[in-house]
Amino acid sequence: MDKLKAIQYFLAAAQTGSLSAAARQQGMTLQAVAKLVSALEAELGFKLFQRGSRGLQLTTDGAQYAEACAPLLAQLQAAEEGLRQSRQRPQGNLVVGGTPFLVQHCIVPALAAFHASYPDMTLDLRTVLHLEEAASMECDLLLLHGWFEAGSWVRRELPVMAQVTAATPGYWKRYGMPRHPRDLVDHNCLSYRNPYGKLLDLWRYRQTAPQGDEVIEQVVVQGWLNSNHRDNLLALTLGDGGVMRIAYATAQADLASGRLVPALLDWELMDPPPLALYFRPELRRTLRLRVFADFAATLCAELATLTIAKGESSVDGRPAWHHGNSRRASSWLTHR
Repeated sequence: MDKLKAIQYFLAAAQTGSLSAAARQQGMTLQAVAKLVSALEAELGFKLFQRGSRGLQLTTDGAQYAEACAPLLAQLQAAEEGLRQSRQRPQGNLVVGGTPFLVQHCIVPALAAFHASYPDMTLDLRTVLHLEEAASMECDLLLLHGWFEAGSWVRRELPVMAQVTAATPGYWKRYGMPRHPRDLVDHNCLSYRNPYGKLLDLWRYRQTAPQGDEVIEQVVVQGWLNSNHRDNLLALTLGDGGVMRIAYATAQADLASGRLVPALLDWELMDPPPLALYFRPELRRTLRLRVFADFAATLCAELATLTIAKGESSVDGRPAWHHGNSRRASSWLTHR
């Protein structure tokens, strides 16, 4: 007797309530299923089912045996599936959308190494700013920076990337480096307009005083250039044109080379946008999606450790200025 098959048929019959349904489920004949279940009962020395006019009913012993066998069979099937997948090579096309600067500065530099590990996969990178836009519907997986409702997507939150206030050495030499967040009102601060059209002109800073008290400074910044594309702001900043807040991980080359110099390092920039992966529920077990999601998550986690984000941000824990329909984050100060 194939005992594993017998247990499999027994559990199928217990689940469906009939031997014939179990046979259909298992793709076997009724005679084959009935023969193995009977052989299992004979070996155990007790009845697993009561057979009557109402169909199959588990006996007390049968119910106890099913409760013990079901998790063991599930573990065995999971082990077999894991072994099969470990021998598989992910292949096929994966459409990946994301916030442009994240894709450009975090993902693309590491793609050659990813391709070397998974040569049978092809990637189609798309620019996507938020979940509601039409372009997102063509993607299998999204890497987005910002506060979004997941809706029908599965969300996998990633570590927050801390931000710094930065400008070029030439700019700081000409206009002076701020010693306190309030000094920024005298600078050309370049603000980002988020995907929902809100200008992020309220820069909030936090510092722990020597006596342990928390100090928060909120600065309404102004500048002659605002943009919904981060690289426009970066280009002007690198041209000695102004000050911007930027995720350290996405500007590490400019910061390491000294082309950008951070200021106010004794203050923590608050409200760093959350970072998350979004993917379709029906694809969550797809091997090619899983390996890319793990690659992106590991990479972003490593980049997030370049600086320590003292505060945590989450998709649900939005800052107060994020709510409402005002076009500027600073409007929150006058309406609270």
